[in-house]
Amino acid sequence: MAKKTAEEFRDGSPEELVGKSPEDLVDLYLRRSKKRETVETLKQHARDLRREMDRQGLTVRKVWLEQRSASKQHVRREKLEGAMAAVMDGEIKTLAVWKTDRFDRRGMAAIGTALDEFDRRQARLFVLQERLDSSQPGTRIVFAILAERAREEIKDLTLRVTTGKNAARTAGRWPGGRTPYGVRSPRGSGHIEPDPAEYPHARRIADELLAGKSAMRVAHDLERDGIRTRDGARWDARAITRMVRSTAWAGLLPTKERRFDEHGQPLDVWVPSAEPVRDAEGNPVVIGTGVVSPGERLRILALIEARITKMGGGSRGKRPHTTFLGGIFSCPHCGKSMTGSGSGSARSLMYRCRTRSVYGKDACPGVVVRAPRMDAAVEAMWLSHVSALEHGSPGLDAIVRRWAVFHDVEKEQRRKEVMAGLDAARTRRDKLEHDFYVEGTLSEDRFKTLAAEQSAVIESLDLEAAELAREADLSVFFADGEALAGAWAESTLAVRRMLLGCVLRSLTIVPARFPGDRTPILSRVVPQWVA
Repeated sequence: MAKKTAEEFRDGSPEELVGKSPEDLVDLYLRRSKKRETVETLKQHARDLRREMDRQGLTVRKVWLEQRSASKQHVRREKLEGAMAAVMDGEIKTLAVWKTDRFDRRGMAAIGTALDEFDRRQARLFVLQERLDSSQPGTRIVFAILAERAREEIKDLTLRVTTGKNAARTAGRWPGGRTPYGVRSPRGSGHIEPDPAEYPHARRIADELLAGKSAMRVAHDLERDGIRTRDGARWDARAITRMVRSTAWAGLLPTKERRFDEHGQPLDVWVPSAEPVRDAEGNPVVIGTGVVSPGERLRILALIEARITKMGGGSRGKRPHTTFLGGIFSCPHCGKSMTGSGSGSARSLMYRCRTRSVYGKDACPGVVVRAPRMDAAVEAMWLSHVSALEHGSPGLDAIVRRWAVFHDVEKEQRRKEVMAGLDAARTRRDKLEHDFYVEGTLSEDRFKTLAAEQSAVIESLDLEAAELAREADLSVFFADGEALAGAWAESTLAVRRMLLGCVLRSLTIVPARFPGDRTPILSRVVPQWVA
């Protein structure tokens, strides 16, 4: 088969193709598309097909060269579509292919549909290697058998490739592709390492994010200093967030989640996951040195998540609170949050019911409280409550647990990993017992060996889980009122809100009995403590 138009090539003029032999066209195609099959192999296929068409006395009208998968339902094969369209339009009466599995590998249903179309138009499909001609009686069953065999071969090949990739992941090797900004993977190494040219800028981004800057603010600073991405583009908040979410940025093996269509069929669309590949014990697989440590990455992600509000299937950014009790303090009438409002001096700052402010007094009577007065009262209550807790009390334990989640994200993440590893190990042990006692598919020696291995893993993880559950002893800090007050005074607004959230579930206030009510504010504040 020969090609008579230039549309098959994305670049190149028709004059460049005039007078070219099929072998020369194959050579040109491969040099431009850089496909993996050898030039000589495809040249030989073209020569064989042309020789057979000459023997049959047929004129080659057009050549279609395609190396996209013939086995995947979701892959669009534009060359095959072009060849079938030529048959449908009556442009050609014979479509010759080198081998059946080069035409289609999706089974007898797909190839049977194609043969039905050929029959309707009195055309034929000719396969060189199997010497099959669809116009001859009795060939449809042969086509069906070969198509099903090709389909099974693809399943076996897919299994082998998937197993190999999984083994490479477990061994801790970079799967290939584009690395995130700041790291690189030397060819053939299978590992990642800091990129000398990009690492200083990537580390700067990490330090600024850890310091509490928003991704947008960091992007603006990079733009001000003339720093560009790897592709020379301007930085934006989305690019920075995408980089941080990549596990490879922390030296961990990334994983991807595949997208599916509405019928559950897999698509050639893979979305990077924020979770790394894990080994049999549930530990993240390390593939080198990244820009940040795994703990730093988790802290950055926690800071980013704190700035995002989930809405339906998406999210949007939210402004950080500028008042101590904003979003914590709730209205005693409607139960909705109170917001800080006012300008100028701190004395003019008020907490007002948001429902009343937005919808009016018919929606909620509302309440107004001076912010400095309320803040001072809650600070005093917090200091008094925490200082009064005794070592070993349930209240202090609850505070310490919540503090650990807020303060040590890495430790909390490791605790989750250990618990996941324990569940997996116990499941494997249960499966071994089922196979030995119920199914009888394991020998006694094999069962004892594998069961002992899983028991050792479970024992090790149990010990680590117990150690992680033994929280830091903060009783000295909490028992010392002066130290606690000093730490509070030195804390930022964000830290104070976090410390308050460690012990407080909700906070409201009893409405004033009448205008000018001089009841002490501490008598009106109603806190609900964690424990």
